[in-house]
Amino acid sequence: MSSLPVYNIAHIFSTCGFVATVVLNLTFIFLTAFHTRQIDKTYKELLIVFSVLCLIFSFIEMLVHPFYHSFNGGLINFNMVRWTGWSEDWITVLVASYSGVYVTIVSFFTVLFVFRYWTMMSNPLVNFFKGWKLVILISWAVVFGVIGGGVVLYFGWIDDYSRDYMRAVMLEHYALDVDHVSGYTVIAYDSSGNMRWQAFGFSFGIIFLMGIQFTIVGICGLQMHLKMNEMLKNVSAEHRRLQKQFFKSLVLQV
Repeated sequence: MSSLPVYNIAHIFSTCGFVATVVLNLTFIFLTAFHTRQIDKTYKELLIVFSVLCLIFSFIEMLVHPFYHSFNGGLINFNMVRWTGWSEDWITVLVASYSGVYVTIVSFFTVLFVFRYWTMMSNPLVNFFKGWKLVILISWAVVFGVIGGGVVLYFGWIDDYSRDYMRAVMLEHYALDVDHVSGYTVIAYDSSGNMRWQAFGFSFGIIFLMGIQFTIVGICGLQMHLKMNEMLKNVSAEHRRLQKQFFKSLVLQV
């Protein structure tokens, strides 16, 4: 049974999401940069960087149109767009970079949470990370994103066993020759029923990277929740409401 109708529907939703992302994030950047007065300048810059990351993520998605297909104990994320003059390996790198930017965005949530936590605790590091030193905070997310993309590219590279495993299903559902498909795969078991080390490395690497982010976010979020009322009792009602809105927005984003 062909899955092309599902792909076409997903492509429409992806295109609509791209347009919405561009419009909303450009609007957010404009409002944050020119019409926001009650936010710390450094935090304002972090919010703008976050929006830029979201735009990059959407642009990559529109370039490669990644599509996931699950089959028994295997998963493939592949690209159906054909670019003249581009090798399949380079397109595979772009597909992996899509996952890497996603890890970068999640890691940047950690930066936002930690910075809000420092602000509430009146930590001197808030004043330290100003100007060019903001790059240090941004580099946290970028480094994890690069590592995440590397994990996907190295452990998810489509080898001969993966191609043979996905050959029939790709031909049946998408009329594609798997020998000329760009993307990455995760095949859980080999022909003997043993777990493949590539699948273990892929899963462990991504879970480890994401686990670090959510652990830090969880600790900071819990501390912020427990101490918020106490820390904000001496500020104005307007400022208290603003800080609580920041906290709720971060929680919803995660």
